Amino acid sequence: MKYFIASIFILVSILSNAQTDSIIKQFDSRKNKLNHNGMIVLTSWASANIVGSGIGYALTKSEEEKNFHLMNASWGIVNLGIALPGLLAKEKTSATMYDLQKSQTQAEKLFLANAILDVVYISGGFYMKEYANNQTDLKKQERFNGFGNSVIMQGAGLMVFDLAMTILNNRNRKKHLDPFLKKASISFTGNYIKLGYRFN
Repeated sequence: MKYFIASIFILVSILSNAQTDSIIKQFDSRKNKLNHNGMIVLTSWASANIVGSGIGYALTKSEEEKNFHLMNASWGIVNLGIALPGLLAKEKTSATMYDLQKSQTQAEKLFLANAILDVVYISGGFYMKEYANNQTDLKKQERFNGFGNSVIMQGAGLMVFDLAMTILNNRNRKKHLDPFLKKASISFTGNYIKLGYRFN
């Protein structure tokens, strides 16, 4: 009888571990695909800014527009430097459910923190425009107006991206990970740690 109970316990443990591993792999795959697609969007945005601003800079004679395109191209280079490593990086897989939860939480917090930082960028752009309005030197006016317009546009574009990534990652977690975690349970009786999972 002892061997039968031990065999049942081992079988349940194996099945539970197999299901957990399957959930981890499936969720990792969805999460990695979502964030990979996000890096494609950011790379495309950065590339469009570099190419478009290069053409715009060459075609315009306005100093304000030249400064606008110069700042846009600079942002594009920085964004490309951020996006390319993420785009080319090997997909990360989580070893345990704890690692999976930790990486998911970090991703959501990172995108949300970036969205908040984007508000600072937009505010900085408006400050540059206000600074330009208080200048008597025409070149300074044109420079800071151009820079300000670019920073506002870039901040707004990045805020849309970061908020979208926050929402998509959050929705992915709520749909595919949280239901599994709600069925799992851990309890401590004083002498034993009990792991449980509801299959219905």
